[in-house]
Amino acid sequence: MKLLPKFIWKTVFLLLVCFGWTMNVYAQDTLKVDSVVSSNRGGVDNILLGNVAGLRVKSWSGTPSVQSTLNLRGLSLDPTDRSTMPLILVDGVPMIASPSDVTGINPLNYYSADQIERIEVIKQIDLLSAYGVQAPNGAINIIMKEGKQGAIHVNGNAFAGANFLPNMDHGKDAFYDFNTMARRDVYGNGGVVNEQNVMVDGAGDFGSYLFGLSNYQDKGYIKDSGFSRQSLFLNAKYNITKKFSAHFYNNLSLANRNGRYAGEFSRELLLPVVNDEGFVMDKNRNVGLLSFMGLTYQFNPAFKAVSTASLSYEAASRDMYLPSTVLDGDIYASSVSAKRQLISLKTYVNYIHKFSDALKMDMSIGNEIRTNDDRITSVNGSRSLENGGSNYVKVVTGYNATQTNAYSDHEIEKIVSFYGTWKWNYKEDLDVNMVLRTDGSSFYQNKWALYPAVGVHYNLKNTLNFPVKVNVAYGKTGILSRPEVYRGQIGGYGDYYGGNELGVGILYPAFQDAKSVGVYQFDAGLSFAVNPALNFSVNYFNKIYKDFTYQRYLPNISGIDYEYETGGSLGLAGVEFNLDGNWIHTRNFSWATNVNLAVYKNKVRELPNDIGNTSLAYLSALTKGDAVTSLVAYEGTQQKVIGNSEAKGFGGVSNTLRYKNISASMTVSYAWGADVAAESFTSTYYADQVNNVFPLKSAETPYYTTSTDATGRTIYQGISNIEKGSFIRLNKAAITYHFGTLLKKAASINDMQLFVRGDNLITLSKYSGINPEENITGVRRRDLIYTGTPLPSSIVLGLKLVL
Repeated sequence: MKLLPKFIWKTVFLLLVCFGWTMNVYAQDTLKVDSVVSSNRGGVDNILLGNVAGLRVKSWSGTPSVQSTLNLRGLSLDPTDRSTMPLILVDGVPMIASPSDVTGINPLNYYSADQIERIEVIKQIDLLSAYGVQAPNGAINIIMKEGKQGAIHVNGNAFAGANFLPNMDHGKDAFYDFNTMARRDVYGNGGVVNEQNVMVDGAGDFGSYLFGLSNYQDKGYIKDSGFSRQSLFLNAKYNITKKFSAHFYNNLSLANRNGRYAGEFSRELLLPVVNDEGFVMDKNRNVGLLSFMGLTYQFNPAFKAVSTASLSYEAASRDMYLPSTVLDGDIYASSVSAKRQLISLKTYVNYIHKFSDALKMDMSIGNEIRTNDDRITSVNGSRSLENGGSNYVKVVTGYNATQTNAYSDHEIEKIVSFYGTWKWNYKEDLDVNMVLRTDGSSFYQNKWALYPAVGVHYNLKNTLNFPVKVNVAYGKTGILSRPEVYRGQIGGYGDYYGGNELGVGILYPAFQDAKSVGVYQFDAGLSFAVNPALNFSVNYFNKIYKDFTYQRYLPNISGIDYEYETGGSLGLAGVEFNLDGNWIHTRNFSWATNVNLAVYKNKVRELPNDIGNTSLAYLSALTKGDAVTSLVAYEGTQQKVIGNSEAKGFGGVSNTLRYKNISASMTVSYAWGADVAAESFTSTYYADQVNNVFPLKSAETPYYTTSTDATGRTIYQGISNIEKGSFIRLNKAAITYHFGTLLKKAASINDMQLFVRGDNLITLSKYSGINPEENITGVRRRDLIYTGTPLPSSIVLGLKLVL
């Protein structure tokens, strides 16, 4: 299916060759990285933790390189997918940011905090609509450092320390059904965490340059496992002429993580002795690349054209082998390789017109072409010793359909977008933002969707002499449906025994009415500047999601089990508060604080008719007004809501104090109101064996869930307890000594800092486990499939040097 006629593609290509363009990025919240406490754990997500109002960074796993869940005003029907993740940009260029399904390594780990100048968090709809279906849940723009004025500067930074696991007492050990003796063989304190960075930069009339190397390692606290990453990066700008300039950026990263079976792949350590894992192999390898080139031509002070072509690429592979000594008689081996690439061509022409001294317009008209290309190939198999083999055989020859599975897939999706933004400014008091964007998908039958928005921002200081800024905005974005819901699928059955030709059959037809989920957002807010040192803001938003795509199950009379429909509606609303205070600022002492708080509520607005015969049947216990994140279980023969997996409120508090050459910083995060339902380890029964009656134990709750096994028998799974996941955590703390001018005079060193830094130092919670955020879905399942490994603490000693 062609997305656009050939003559349009030729026209677009001609424009790109002639001048090209890219989209302007305007931020709502800006976080200067050097002003906040860095994290010992790698990843941009850990830099953001607790520092931005409305951005929920959920540290659910202690395994190194695992990405925290990021939610920026996002809502989804499926709590286990990534549809609530915000759009991630680097200098305005999109990157592959979600973890690989093969290795689980976090692409946000490819960047060190030392590379980043600031992070812009974009939430307001009159800014987001310019991204259309790419940013229904906000956007995060990572601005990289550039070369500073001067011939050459050299910067170095290094730290080293250790991980340790606090508070794993007998009660919390039993909570996970771990065997205490076995746990000692799996978990151990003292896993090394370290990083080294070197950067060289400079700038002048020619432009600027910055290049460097980064090495990071985190051994974690699970024995015989760990993560490492090496990065090579370049950020250069070159003034070719007075009007023509170029921007080049590259970041190449090599990442690897070694896993083990006990403690990671298998979480229930039932025996006091853990099998020897000397021959276990679980090697995860990633190669990540982000590269872009931008060209800017300034025709005159009021008119310019910009072109940016970018490539975000990731190759991931996983090789795994488990000997029969670990699997009790079976051998398992697998090899998976996947490649993902995101190619984008972004364009705009920008024109600034001054109608009068009071009225000015800033207009951008642009286009974007975006292609996602994903490939995967895998093979895995197992065999028992009864069929031959050895504990330590890693290569199996021959093929047996009952022992080997092979899989390969290749998916390409293209999106073409056109957009315009108009920023009107009147007397420096009134700003009006207008956005109009249309996105076209290569897979949708009805390709194009329109995303308009308008926002008004008014500063009352000049007219009313009142230091308040007021804003209101309304607009629309969208969420792309997953490819499987609209593409359709055919099956090739080939030749049957005896020469019977079965040919090709339809597994399910393409969905002709497929379209994006519509997301309608209203924003209102105000900010109040008490004085230059104290700023307070409050922002309200209300989002409505409409027309989800789901399956309707059918009687199988024509060989098709289901068809697709669209419908349903959800709502999400919240209020965000932010306070920035520079309480004291003198020559010898300063104190600055940031406090942020967000209070959210989601609800079901509309569900499909006869929902029990759809893929949304798991929501059948909910009614209009219930939270879509509700925890649902049976009591007797009726389903009921027993809790809510999402927090009612969350936020963070940061403080930075300085006395002469000594500074201390800390970041605290908190959340309250989330419920956790813990499945019982001992209350699992076949329904027919207990006469379809539950509960059998008075010590546990009367609630249970149901499932079916491979033979169709119904299983009752008891809920042992329901508890609150509220907490307050000291996430990051650092003490730094600045040597200052002492070394500058003696050794030509501009700055040297010696620091001690800690992560995850204290957690206050009534939660019976180790980490109140460890359950992705709010349910601690019996098999712990959606429960992360315990979150470790770490302390490091480091040195930063600027020449």
